[in-house]
Amino acid sequence: MMYLSETFRWSAAGIKYIFLLILSMMMLTFLISSAMALPADSIEVIAKHPESAANSIYQVKFSVSKPIPANAMFRVTFPLEFDLSDLLIAGSTTINGGFEIAVDKQVIVMKRSGLGKEVPANQNADLKFAIVRNPGKPADDYKILIEILDGAEKSIIRAEKNQKILPRIE
Repeated sequence: MMYLSETFRWSAAGIKYIFLLILSMMMLTFLISSAMALPADSIEVIAKHPESAANSIYQVKFSVSKPIPANAMFRVTFPLEFDLSDLLIAGSTTINGGFEIAVDKQVIVMKRSGLGKEVPANQNADLKFAIVRNPGKPADDYKILIEILDGAEKSIIRAEKNQKILPRIE
């Protein structure tokens, strides 16, 4: 009785086939790992009540490729049609340490207190603030500017997002 290993002969075609198979597997592994290496930065603005003339809580959800330090600053700039005069509170369900909040016309500035932990890169995080009064006119192109800055006020990310304001249903 003979074993397969005793009768197997290396042929040029067999060697080429094995070489090509290994090479293609390596290339596929490289392509998959490089595509998954760094997720893209993402920012999303969500209004709890997106109807015209409604008072709403706004949430900014984000994930950025750089860590966010404990002394970071967040700036959210609303168009003139939004009313921020009743803004009372800002906070986060994912970022600890507390915030200092200031409103200057159409700009909300939230500074981290420095007491919380750094938010690691590519981690989902959020900010919430209320009360923002939506414009009286429905439209789908109100532009909200979101900026995340480090402790030295250097930009970590800057993005402009469209906010859709729906007609009020009565």
